[in-house]
Amino acid sequence: MGCQSMNCAVLIHLLRGSDGLSAWVSHTADDGIDTLLSCVPLANLPLALYPQRDALLADWQSLCAARELAPVWPAFWRVFWHTLTETREHAPLPMPQRVVPASRPPATAAHPRAFRGTKYQPPKQPVPILDISAWLSDHRLLDGFFARHDFARLPCLDAHGHPLLIFPGPDQAPTVCALLAHGAGIEPAQWPALPEAFRRAFAWSLRMAPAHTLLAWLQVWRGLGSPQQGVELALPARLCALAPGAHKWAMLALHLPPTRQIVFLRAVLAQRACLLPCDAVSVTQLMELDAMTANEQRFEVYINALLSNLSRRVSAAYTLCGCLLAEQRTDVDRITSLHAHLFADADCAHVPMADIGRMSRAVGIDGQHWELRAWENCSKLPGFDYVLRETCWEKLGVRVADQWMSIFSEIRWDEELDEKIARRSSAFAAMFPEWHSALTALSGPWQEKFVRMLYSYVSGWGDVDSLRNSLAYLLPLLQSLCRPPFSAAADGDAVLSAMARGLPVEGWQQLAATGERTWLMVERACRRDNDARLIRYGLFSLTQCWPAFTLRLFSTSPIRLMRTARLLGCLRYERRHQFLSETSHAAWFTTNWDHAEPYEACRMLYRLCIEAGLNSPVPRRLRDHIEGEITLTDKQIARHCRVSLARLPTVLLAALEWHIWRSIDRPFNLRGKSSAASHAVRLLAGVDDNRKGLRRFLLEHGQGRTHAYLDHPLNRAWFARHPRINADLWCGKAPAPTGEGTHGIRLAIETDPLETLMLGTYVGSCLGLGGYFDYSAVACLL
Repeated sequence: MGCQSMNCAVLIHLLRGSDGLSAWVSHTADDGIDTLLSCVPLANLPLALYPQRDALLADWQSLCAARELAPVWPAFWRVFWHTLTETREHAPLPMPQRVVPASRPPATAAHPRAFRGTKYQPPKQPVPILDISAWLSDHRLLDGFFARHDFARLPCLDAHGHPLLIFPGPDQAPTVCALLAHGAGIEPAQWPALPEAFRRAFAWSLRMAPAHTLLAWLQVWRGLGSPQQGVELALPARLCALAPGAHKWAMLALHLPPTRQIVFLRAVLAQRACLLPCDAVSVTQLMELDAMTANEQRFEVYINALLSNLSRRVSAAYTLCGCLLAEQRTDVDRITSLHAHLFADADCAHVPMADIGRMSRAVGIDGQHWELRAWENCSKLPGFDYVLRETCWEKLGVRVADQWMSIFSEIRWDEELDEKIARRSSAFAAMFPEWHSALTALSGPWQEKFVRMLYSYVSGWGDVDSLRNSLAYLLPLLQSLCRPPFSAAADGDAVLSAMARGLPVEGWQQLAATGERTWLMVERACRRDNDARLIRYGLFSLTQCWPAFTLRLFSTSPIRLMRTARLLGCLRYERRHQFLSETSHAAWFTTNWDHAEPYEACRMLYRLCIEAGLNSPVPRRLRDHIEGEITLTDKQIARHCRVSLARLPTVLLAALEWHIWRSIDRPFNLRGKSSAASHAVRLLAGVDDNRKGLRRFLLEHGQGRTHAYLDHPLNRAWFARHPRINADLWCGKAPAPTGEGTHGIRLAIETDPLETLMLGTYVGSCLGLGGYFDYSAVACLL
């Protein structure tokens, strides 16, 4: 097999044989799971696996062509120490009797070549080529060579080319086993007999390792059943090649059933656990994990999660708690998703398993996902274990317990930086006693309303210090909103939190002092989710930009303020703030109405209403007086001014609505056409997707080209692909069946495009105005 097809290859063995140098390589199969062993010529081995490849091949070539031993003596020992011989069952080749070339005979009178003048000269004797490569290919031949060699002239060399002075002894020559035993640091007599399969898979990686390491791997190999081939041999061999000192990790596998030993070794390699301290997992913990599940797939997920978490310094004890919780779940039917649930990058010294059990019983079977999330949060959210322990789960209903968990768990999604997450979690834990006391003081549906309002209140509040300070004023208000005469089913959809976030302490005090009547009006205005969402958006921007204006109108004209906020909420966030910033310079909002002289204030108010086309709050007689048609006494003027200025909040909100409509409807002038047309304009002000197509449609509709959008090339292509559809009927160009004279419900195709845009608004779905997917209503039209 060529080196190009090796995936994640690891060098296992370098072999010297009669056919040259070769390499045993471990690589991953095409399925990415199994590990295989294969033999390739050393010349085909990738240089990245063995950087000394070319130098070793050059040494081998020099040995094959050697005529004298001395010049290649260092190369001989480099090949000896960097490779091992193959074991042959047949007898070795005959050992050469001469291991060095014969010396040249001296010149004498008996040898004609020594006599000058003679014409006869016998040929030179050929110098034999030493067959050193043949000796190296069999350890028995090599032992015979050592027995005949003169080590006094050419001594043994170590792997670095330095003489080994301890060989030979005074009365013996070295042997291959003696040299290997010396490298292992033991006596030659202690060198074990290595089975061929073990020798092929392990010996080369362990040739310079201490003897106890070699014996440990030999014990592992025998404990695995002395495999001769296959993945049972390839996996431990690969592990040994990557980390010869990781034999204790391999030893752990022997405590598992045979079917799980390979799973464990594969996980050790996949998660690179062999690079970790071997005491990171104890035998007891491994046996506990083995006894935890009878499902082989789950065991594989658990052991991979445990070893993967260890690489991130997460203790095995913590991961075992997560595995136990995962095993207890009955709603996890996808094994592949378990690993993501058990992934951890932070450790926890103590997981309150009993309290997680209490929480699990409170949230019920549909909330079983909270078990693993609680386990994970214990390591990532400071104080979360305190919340689990101190919560009276027995007093909470299923939905209340679920929402209560969300308050403390979703901190991780509100912040991005770990430091901010930890700070926010610690602050929530500090506020927990007050929240918990207020929650347990309620019961039934009022608990559910309180926990919903608390979740909305805290989830979007960025500054935890400000949040903590606000609750001193507004937590009692939250509690009062969770009692009669308010509805237990309505929660105002975070109107309180939307306003409080942008207010100073004085604003919180003013909100806390607001009467029940105002909050009942807010509750009524927020009956529909989409309307409540728009009101929340609008009030948030108003309190951010115009806090005093908003608080004043909230107490004096709450119904009209909700209407204006709903209209303002149609604008996208950036456009809302830009609009309020620009509108704040208008005369309506720059005039100090409280300190202006009443009559002058009424005159300005009358003039501004005429310019904007609004109904004037100024009584008719005062208007006539301003126009010079009649004359009023000072007392009459004062009385009419009081009436006019009492209507000022409503007029200011009407003026703000007029500015909003002028901003969003100026290019189309559709507001007065119909309620459906004004709805389409408001929809355009807030959508992000399909915005360009909707704007083009409204421009064409304002020009009288109602169905021009159907002429788009994509629409024409669609009709071409569906020839059976009556295009005229579909587009409203042909009269639809009226069904006159029949009774019941009549189904027909909507031909008014403006009505099509209202398909979600009629029913209050997510496709309606203020819904999360309002842009899909535009897609239904276009």
